[in-house]
Amino acid sequence: MSKAKACAWIGVPLFIAVALLITGLRPRPEVAFDGRFGLPRMPDEPYRTADHVGVTIAMTLVGLSGVVLGLRRLAKERTWLPLLVALSGAAICIPEVFFDIMGGVYFPWSDTEPLGHAYTIMGRAMPWWIVAGWFGYGAFAYFEYAMLSKGPTTRSLWLLFAGAVAGDVVFEEILLKFDTYHYYGNQPLVLLWELPWWWIACNPAGVLLGAALAYRFRDRLQGWAAPAMLVIMPMSVATVYGATALPSWIAVNGDLPWPVTQALGLLTLVLGFATFLLIVRLVLDRDPFDLDYAPSEGRDESGDARTTAPATAEGNPERDRLAG
Repeated sequence: MSKAKACAWIGVPLFIAVALLITGLRPRPEVAFDGRFGLPRMPDEPYRTADHVGVTIAMTLVGLSGVVLGLRRLAKERTWLPLLVALSGAAICIPEVFFDIMGGVYFPWSDTEPLGHAYTIMGRAMPWWIVAGWFGYGAFAYFEYAMLSKGPTTRSLWLLFAGAVAGDVVFEEILLKFDTYHYYGNQPLVLLWELPWWWIACNPAGVLLGAALAYRFRDRLQGWAAPAMLVIMPMSVATVYGATALPSWIAVNGDLPWPVTQALGLLTLVLGFATFLLIVRLVLDRDPFDLDYAPSEGRDESGDARTTAPATAEGNPERDRLAG
């Protein structure tokens, strides 16, 4: 048995035991349900202008860092794809509304305060900071794409994903302190302060899937095709939510016993882990447990020749020369 598999066999049961202990010791929150539909009632929290403006500015600056790096790649390599990967994060704000409705998230908004209302979908008004928030996440998508472009070892991919998960926990716990959004309903796996940990199975894997698809099909996503990332990225995140979040959505919107609620949250985490393995196996064409594997120089995971020469409508001459 490899060290990676041995660590999984030891670490997973240990995490489950700790998670159940923490949630078992926490007092169960009182959840108000709508009498007509039997769903958790949304909170009615105030819109705090200073916090929203500050978070919007901060996340915009984070997103601009990815845009600047993408522009550098454009100037140096004459490829639009890295820039579009960075910009594609902002498009995730559209499916975000559906995740919020199913997953029990409320964003305070205002029609009168600055940056208080950006768009409304399915009756949910969303503030501008969530657009800036996902725009900021685009910088992480760019970083993942740039790392994949360097042909890292599989061990590095594990570390990348673990870092994205840990970063998501830290990031959200900080943002939640500013009251720019609130979780409600019967949320499983609240292990630290406010963040239900089942969410960390969704966002990191979803953005990684988008970055991995951009990398795998980079020769086809050049020139006029690069803006397809504005669709691929939100679809990737929505795909991962659809594959992982259903058990937790059932828990959030129900009045289930504590063991069942936590088990459903843990199932989402298991599905998120399985999704990461599938991304490595199916999109990147690697054995996820062969930690020392890295593509040979000049080749990608599928064995094709790697090139940074830009594609054109007539094809990629450098790629065709190498293939020949």
